[in-house]
Amino acid sequence: MAQIAAESEIKVGQIYRDFESKEAIIAAICEMDVAAWLEEDVLAVAVQQNDLPAIRAWLARFSQPEDSEEYRLVAEIMAEAGRNERIAESYRVLDGRIMGSLSAALVAIAPADIERAAIDSLAQLMMTFGVGLASRKIVLGESGSAGACRMMDRFLTSEMATLFRCHVPPGGAGCGDKAGDSSCSGASAG
Repeated sequence: MAQIAAESEIKVGQIYRDFESKEAIIAAICEMDVAAWLEEDVLAVAVQQNDLPAIRAWLARFSQPEDSEEYRLVAEIMAEAGRNERIAESYRVLDGRIMGSLSAALVAIAPADIERAAIDSLAQLMMTFGVGLASRKIVLGESGSAGACRMMDRFLTSEMATLFRCHVPPGGAGCGDKAGDSSCSGASAG
């Protein structure tokens, strides 16, 4: 707590008045980071406007982890979640929030007849791959993870094309709109 106080230039007593515990501080930091990273407002506008390129760009963040410094914090929090149930609960809440936004983005680009369970499974896969890539980037750096990022993007693009039975544009991360996009006719991928 002394380090937090020194770094934040807030007295220890004030920190304890604002936060009930160290876990509450970690939860607040994570909430702030997730809110900034998720850009839920950007996704909501893109979904509302049926802006498929913007939705695809939002989805790309899961196959192209950027800031390895941010992921170091996530890795440490995940490790602590294995030891501390209060941190684990905070992590589960944030994971649910991320999964909800990811599923909403996928629903927005999926044809109407796709089962929600299939979309949720794809979201789970994207989240798992994203966390794995971020971990590799922490350990191996940019050069050690760049090929894996490209491969994951191609794999997810292929999975979406198969699931959504449509052509996914180069650059991936989604397919055409539900109605009227000739690249997403509903015909089986072949």
